[in-house]
Amino acid sequence: MLKFFSSIQTRIFAFFMLLLIAVQAISFALTYFANKRLEQQQLESQLSIAELVFKSEYDNRNYYLTAFAETAAKDFGLKEVFIDDDRRSFLVALNNHRKRINADLAIAVDKQGNIIGQLLTTPDGANKGKVKVGPEQGKQFRTPLATEFEVISPLYSLDNYIYQLRFSPLTSGASNIIGWVGFGFIIGDELAQSISNQTGLNTGFILAKEQQKNQLISLSSNTYSIDANQAIDSFIQHNHLHDDYILWQSALGKVELNGANQAQLHAFMFLSRNDALQSSQEYWFQQLLLLLIILPISLFVAFIIARGVTKPLTLLIKQAKYIAKGNYNSKVEVGNSAEMRELAEEFTVMQQAILSRENKIAFQAYHDPLTNLGNKNELIRITSAWFEAKSPIAICQINIRRMTEINGTLGHVVGDLVIKEVGLRLASFNEIDSICRLNGDEFVVAIEHSDQKKLIQSINHIQKSIEAEYCYQDISLHLQTTIGVSFVHYPSDLETLLRQADTALQHAKKNRLHLQIYHQQIDVNTLDRLQLVNDLKPAIEHDELVLFYQPKLNLKLNKVTHVEALVRWQHPVRGMIPPDSFIPIAEKMGQMNALTRWVIDQALSQYLQWKEQGIELSIAVNISAENLKDDQFCHYVLQAIKDKQVPIDALTLEITEDAVVADPEYAIKQLTELRQQGLTLSIDDYGTGYSSLAQLKQLPVQELKIDKSFVQNLMVNEDDQIIVSSTLQLAHNLGLKVVAEGIEDEGSLKWLTQRGCEMGQGFYLSRPIEAKALTTWLSQSAYS
Repeated sequence: MLKFFSSIQTRIFAFFMLLLIAVQAISFALTYFANKRLEQQQLESQLSIAELVFKSEYDNRNYYLTAFAETAAKDFGLKEVFIDDDRRSFLVALNNHRKRINADLAIAVDKQGNIIGQLLTTPDGANKGKVKVGPEQGKQFRTPLATEFEVISPLYSLDNYIYQLRFSPLTSGASNIIGWVGFGFIIGDELAQSISNQTGLNTGFILAKEQQKNQLISLSSNTYSIDANQAIDSFIQHNHLHDDYILWQSALGKVELNGANQAQLHAFMFLSRNDALQSSQEYWFQQLLLLLIILPISLFVAFIIARGVTKPLTLLIKQAKYIAKGNYNSKVEVGNSAEMRELAEEFTVMQQAILSRENKIAFQAYHDPLTNLGNKNELIRITSAWFEAKSPIAICQINIRRMTEINGTLGHVVGDLVIKEVGLRLASFNEIDSICRLNGDEFVVAIEHSDQKKLIQSINHIQKSIEAEYCYQDISLHLQTTIGVSFVHYPSDLETLLRQADTALQHAKKNRLHLQIYHQQIDVNTLDRLQLVNDLKPAIEHDELVLFYQPKLNLKLNKVTHVEALVRWQHPVRGMIPPDSFIPIAEKMGQMNALTRWVIDQALSQYLQWKEQGIELSIAVNISAENLKDDQFCHYVLQAIKDKQVPIDALTLEITEDAVVADPEYAIKQLTELRQQGLTLSIDDYGTGYSSLAQLKQLPVQELKIDKSFVQNLMVNEDDQIIVSSTLQLAHNLGLKVVAEGIEDEGSLKWLTQRGCEMGQGFYLSRPIEAKALTTWLSQSAYS
């Protein structure tokens, strides 16, 4: 069910369906309310017209009666007969006048108020239209006569009929009134039917009597229901409208009945609303029928449109599923319209683009983007068949040395060109079955079916090819390699061979070898190193480290004034571990900052202990490149000196050349900050790094230490004497003090003293020893 309602076709169809229903409903509502207003206006208009028709008819009768009465009153013959008092002749003359307008009543009254002539016509029955003398002939007129006889009420009741009556005076001579003559029409069925024919409404007349039931005088229609009677009575008495009828009434005047009774004569018109609005109801029925016809047709059209819109999508979904299975060569066709054709063309283009990208992605998944050589995935793919066949396999991991120096000096663009060139040189060897690039400066060569002797020959050829001179813009680069090799040992796998080759490579780097073939003893050393990695951090935290101190002799004073703090690891299981075994681990594992801070803290504490014993020695501490990268290092050193309350010259920091070379700008910034606070800085192992004279000049140091490799054989090697002498001269010219380390004999000591070297240290004076042993040595030494 959810899937059905989530389909686009269903949603489009539902949208059109709701839209059509909403439009039809709004249209129907608007039409409904508009027609309701029109119906109301139509009813009001019909009543207004009916009212005008009635008043026109009624007023015309009054006017006609008045005008004829005036005409008859001016008839000389009628007045002569009236004066002669010839009653018979007068009635004949009066009847002749009556017949002219077909009046229902003719009446003449003398000056004394006696009715001298009264003629009536029979309104219905067998004698309809027959004239007779009225019952009031010879009697007194019921209404007191006035000078203006026409002001008498025009309504006159006689023999159960009500007449619309108008009088005009009979005059003799100069306006001498001798009597009155009048004519009247019955207010009854004929008038009601005439008005009904003109208005279309049922018309009637009714007498309303106080405290009595209303009396119906006439009605144009024979259909007079109880509901209509009640509605008319309520409307006349209380002016209450009725929902089922349209009503109109008008009070025509009071009528004097038998005796002194009076009643109010009302004219009324009514019509059932259903009858009045029959045409409108027929219209609504037609509208509803039209709606019932149009709505299903519209829904069917909406369904066709929705299906037409979604059909291309259905085809596209089918095509997408086809593509998802890896089929990219089919042509997409989804319709004949221009838009659909364009969509199909774009879909086909997208299909080809996906194919191209998939091929590219597949290539990138198995190849190095820089050299286009295979990567580890490609190596796995190729060697998997070799392992299944249990073929002899050799994995050679090749490291290009000094790539960091090339990238830092010439830029990464040149470094990438070098990597590409190495890849091309490796690809030129036919005896190599697979060449892959693992990372920045390391390649892997895989060879199948090769014995060790043949493999060594191939590796030698590879080394010679790679290490051949490479020129870049007149710059000759002599590339060097370090190679680690591993042979398959069953059961084995590629990961094992790669790990063994990497172990051999790291061993070769550490021991500065060009080639190392893996053997089990190397793995033992590697496991030991891994164990040290795990133990180093707890060792720093639990004070397993200890500081040894080597004296530094002031050659001018022939007195020990300084010592160098050298850290050792007193391992609880392995015993004393030299710094060369764990310092590189600390650098790689990010423990160098913690280690250096521990050394500084311990050295400053030892300074205070010696000072309490009356021994004042400035202590030198080695720092690394990792320390200079720490934003908080300078603050820590200065704060430690402040917290321990030792003089600033109690501490000397020795920095190796490579620590400065790693990031000269930031290193100089850090060292300058320390120097400005008065701290002594020294360049350690000078001559073994890559620093230039220009960099040396920029460094804010006060001291330079000549590496022991130039001092140990000073008395037997003239080249070393030249180097040391030149270094002394250079340092003094730059205003630097010089410390010579590696003094092994008295001759070297004297030679350095004669040439102005400020300080010296070495095994000739003392090996590095613990603080307690150094205190004893000082008390017994001639240099204290």
